[in-house]
Amino acid sequence: MIRGSLRLRWWLAIGAALILVARGIGAVADDQQTAGAGASRRVAGPGSPSAPGATFVACGEYAHRPGNRMKGIVGAIDEVWRAKVRVYESAAMTSPHARPGGCVFYNSADLNLLLKQLMIQDSAVVEPMLYAIMAHEIGHELHHDFSAQRADTSIETKELQADRFAGYTLERLNIGLDSITPYYSLGGDEFSGGSRGEAGHGDSMRRTAALEKGWDLAQWNQPEDYQPLSDGD
Repeated sequence: MIRGSLRLRWWLAIGAALILVARGIGAVADDQQTAGAGASRRVAGPGSPSAPGATFVACGEYAHRPGNRMKGIVGAIDEVWRAKVRVYESAAMTSPHARPGGCVFYNSADLNLLLKQLMIQDSAVVEPMLYAIMAHEIGHELHHDFSAQRADTSIETKELQADRFAGYTLERLNIGLDSITPYYSLGGDEFSGGSRGEAGHGDSMRRTAALEKGWDLAQWNQPEDYQPLSDGD
């Protein structure tokens, strides 16, 4: 795993892009989708898109059908957990996120912009990053983070637990962490919290530690929540 001085060298190498990391963790967009921000599209009924490219409502958000690549990634993660989380492309240019109702969203234009700025071109990095991003969002769904029972749990705890879930999932999919931890760590509050109002996700060291903890728990065949994460961890 990449730690200490090696991670620092990665940060310096892509330091010019840090201001854009506030958009979230970078990855390549789906091969079939485009942004279409501001374009005129007919709105179909919730959950019933009438044609390719149509806008409809899913889990309370305007969305488009996902491309095959993202469907495959989320399908593989769902298979690990025997889940039925649905994925859509958001009609808005926004970072990947989850919503109540079992939906996760991404936006191709947002991901492509960040990918370009971070200079992530090697498919050996891009593909694991896509899995890490979507596994994190699915973690929010499977942890029931939108439920009343989790209302008193802080945002930071939920985010770190979703990071742990992502690491656990990557191990189950036989995806290593070495190539992605430098980029994943850039989602820490010290880089993204100020400009996006998303402080509370945990700093870069804690987020990376949570990701690695999840991966180790899976490797040791321990339950995903064997070691609870809290704001004090």
